[in-house]
Amino acid sequence: MSSSSDKRTIALLSWYNLTSSFAGNLVAPFLSIFFYQLAGNKFFQTSIASQSSVIVSVVMSLFWARLSDVKGHRKRYIQLGILTGILSSIALSFVDNIETAILVQVLGAFTGSASGAAFSALMAEKFRDQRGARLGIYNAAGVIGGFTGSLVSGLLYNTLGFRWLLRLNALLSIIPLSLISLIDEEQNNSNKASLKGFLSLPRIPRRFWKLYLARVILTLPGAFSGGIFAIYFVKFLAGPPEAWSVLIAVTTLFGLASIPYGRLADRLSTRKMFTMAGLGWTLLYLGYYLSPNYLWFSVFFVIPVWPAFWLAYSKALMDLSDESERATFYAFEGTLSTIFGSLVGIFAGYLADQFAPRTLFLLSALAAVAGTIAANLLLEK
Repeated sequence: MSSSSDKRTIALLSWYNLTSSFAGNLVAPFLSIFFYQLAGNKFFQTSIASQSSVIVSVVMSLFWARLSDVKGHRKRYIQLGILTGILSSIALSFVDNIETAILVQVLGAFTGSASGAAFSALMAEKFRDQRGARLGIYNAAGVIGGFTGSLVSGLLYNTLGFRWLLRLNALLSIIPLSLISLIDEEQNNSNKASLKGFLSLPRIPRRFWKLYLARVILTLPGAFSGGIFAIYFVKFLAGPPEAWSVLIAVTTLFGLASIPYGRLADRLSTRKMFTMAGLGWTLLYLGYYLSPNYLWFSVFFVIPVWPAFWLAYSKALMDLSDESERATFYAFEGTLSTIFGSLVGIFAGYLADQFAPRTLFLLSALAAVAGTIAANLLLEK
């Protein structure tokens, strides 16, 4: 890829991330609250609605990824996923009970799962050099879009209502759909798809398993508590919806730390980056647990820890994907992660109903300590 083509592709991907993050963050801050209200203020049913599409996604993502690796044409699968998201958002804006919301989520997963692994594979193919730095720029574009979207979501939530936010999200998603269509693809595969090819596992580098186990343990805190943040802030700490959207916006803006973190990821080992993230998460979840009100909670919430982990992990996955069928490898990793995150999320919803949801923050802090220790042992050379 020539230098000018390289810059054009990076620019298109960055604008894609900016616009899709803006559209997504219009609804993301309040989606769990929407499900919580539909579920009659029950955490367990809320977690079921949030995770309801997992089984379909797990099966179908591997199918779409294998098809992408065999046939090429990454863009068409990304476009299919975005179109499905647009239709799902419109349908979700009309539901009036939790059962219908679950049905929409499940149906949307059939073709909505086509984009994830194909997009990761496309990025790995385009970001061949200086992956940490380029991921930092790409993530920074998403930060700007997410910050802007989150900043206005609270105002629109109170003036238009969440259902109109879903419809606005669908309308704005046409922009990233158009941008992805402008990206030039490399020579596509022309292999004939076969049932054996679909059912076979990708070549998994042996180094992947230690990396993935470290990732699972280290992200256990987020899997435990990620689904209750908005509900806890608004319903239990009495934080205004506008304050929550502003908090999400500021937190997203602090994600510009992706730029220095990206450069750091090119210099430091994955083990050191994981250790940094694990220690940071330990302090954050202890802060959430001890916060007496939404203002103190906000002070801890804005600290940018996630970019340090995610950039290091994404770069490591890109490097490993060079040794495998890219899309299928990403789908395989995504399948494992989805199953893990969904099971933990549903169990966490059950615990939040049985005990105070604040208890999950203490469990998350303990899990972060364990994850830091585990990452150091697993990734030790």
